[in-house]
Amino acid sequence: MINLNELQQFVSFADCGTLVGAAAVLHLSQPALSRNMRNLEKELGITLFVRKKNRIELNENGRYVLNLAKSLLADAASLSAKAQAFDRSSRTIALGVCAPAPSWVLTPLLSSLYPSKLIQTEIAGENKLLSGLNDGSYQLIVLPFNPGDEQYFTRACSREHLSFALPKDHRCSGRESLSFAEMDGENMLLMNDIGFWNFVQTEKLPNSHFLIQSDRFSFNELVRNSSLPSFTTDLAKQYLGINDDRIEVPISDPEASVTYYLLCLKNSRKAYQALFNAL
Repeated sequence: MINLNELQQFVSFADCGTLVGAAAVLHLSQPALSRNMRNLEKELGITLFVRKKNRIELNENGRYVLNLAKSLLADAASLSAKAQAFDRSSRTIALGVCAPAPSWVLTPLLSSLYPSKLIQTEIAGENKLLSGLNDGSYQLIVLPFNPGDEQYFTRACSREHLSFALPKDHRCSGRESLSFAEMDGENMLLMNDIGFWNFVQTEKLPNSHFLIQSDRFSFNELVRNSSLPSFTTDLAKQYLGINDDRIEVPISDPEASVTYYLLCLKNSRKAYQALFNAL
């Protein structure tokens, strides 16, 4: 039977070009590596090397087997990743979300409907979410749009609207609504890891500077004690609460409103039907 460790050592030798170099990379002694290469030849029943004084190199068989070895090792790595993903999926529901709010809505619901499962959530970009759903890294994902792909079962799960949270003495605190353009150029407080809402920073407010916080407690303290505007949403107000000293002014741009869509693979729909029915 072919030893995968020996195949990996064989590929490392080919990459390094010398036994000395490969042995150093693999943290093996040169005699041990030489012995393993002879074992590999014995297992295959062919010679793989041209042996010269103080040097060996791949022969024609070796060059051919090198390509096969790389393919086999890649398949083995893929098998391992898929097996681990299957094992996780049997014990865990991995929920990938495009922004924080969907996890506030869905995590308690999942815990209630599937009490024997561990619920894991992760904020990620849209491409990673879709690829992760396809390869089993996620069982459920939430996107800010409906992909309209027949391989997915999709349902709208919530809506969110973005607002400015302004100090009472801010020049715009009396407004009924504000556009991004009207606030562009102001220094603002911003939470880190807010998913697709990051477009606010990069696209809609290009002339503003942001004091970014990764810790929710630190962010809330700054909101309470700072004169800088910040952001909030209707879902944040519902699930996290909002500082009463701030005036919430809705943002009028259409990009400030989003409908979230919950997706699973169609062949997994039955497993999560209770969740979709609860939405």
